[in-house]
Amino acid sequence: MKIKDLENVLEKWAPLSLQEDYDNSGLLVGDRNKDISSVLVSLDVTEDVIMEAIEKKANVIVSHHPIIFKTLRSLTGKNEVERCVELAIKNEVALYAIHTNLDKISGGVSFALGNALGLLNMKILSQDISKMYHLVTHVPKDFSETVSESLFNAGAGKLGNYDQSKFVVSGKGSFRPLESSRPFKGEIGKLEEQDEDRIEVLVAPEFKYEVERALFESHPYEEISYAWIELSNFDPNKGFGAIGDLPVEHSEEEFIKKIKKILNLKSFRHTKSRNGRINKVAVCGGAGVKLLSDAIASNCDAFLTSDISYHTFFDAKKRVFLADIGHWESEQHTIDLIADYIRSKMINFAVTKTESNTNPIIIS
Repeated sequence: MKIKDLENVLEKWAPLSLQEDYDNSGLLVGDRNKDISSVLVSLDVTEDVIMEAIEKKANVIVSHHPIIFKTLRSLTGKNEVERCVELAIKNEVALYAIHTNLDKISGGVSFALGNALGLLNMKILSQDISKMYHLVTHVPKDFSETVSESLFNAGAGKLGNYDQSKFVVSGKGSFRPLESSRPFKGEIGKLEEQDEDRIEVLVAPEFKYEVERALFESHPYEEISYAWIELSNFDPNKGFGAIGDLPVEHSEEEFIKKIKKILNLKSFRHTKSRNGRINKVAVCGGAGVKLLSDAIASNCDAFLTSDISYHTFFDAKKRVFLADIGHWESEQHTIDLIADYIRSKMINFAVTKTESNTNPIIIS
């Protein structure tokens, strides 16, 4: 098993193309071709976490937050970031981050928080406007299903909760083979007509290369007619936050107790609810206050996130129960999420969850 094999598994799940412009997800330290036998999963990379990886003989740390976020101009050990990178390099521990790309997938960070709270019927709170591609090609009718299947296997035709989606129009194509050509059908210099299907499929950016390769490998023509059209679509399975329903309606007091118990909180900041009842709940792991307007527009009863400013609580007053549950606390279930996914895809590969509490904030 090599680092690049782990990269492929993680990036099929949460493609790097989804990360925000400011982010730095992916392999940060390490050689993609290096053999690995064990991974340690953590929310953050700290010196303690790296020492834990060394002690447990883990070759790579997969963290949610990237240790290298801002420009790294030196390695002199003057701060924890530099010390961590230096320690990882010296001990040949690779560092991989899966950050906003994991935040933005259905079943990602916010869904892990929602599952912990027992939310049902969850969906993305703020859908992403995702760049998609529209592939159009013309195929001999007898090869239409063969080519379609090949495109689907490479990732084409997926949209939301549907796959193998396509649009087909039948017609008649014509061409005249010239000298030096090797036509699939017809003779040099003679006009040929062929019953063809025009196939149209949607393709996500992360599958574009593989789909194009599948088209060329399965299409019988020497020269293939095809076009890529760039689109901007709302993707129901990509975006920030999650929203769902509690199994039973809670009073405000019951809901507060539930949050404290599940997230192991002694206290947290919040506004009052609109009417004292909580049923529909929106969540966003990490700093998700930018989704407050989406939460209010969804008519939810409560919105749980972190890093909320004093004045933002006024914006929520009498409109939604707004709770700041803490950054680390809102993302703590991400460790299980990542570890469980790697285990499900990489059988007989050692996956360990960190025993280090990396939360830098102490509430006394």
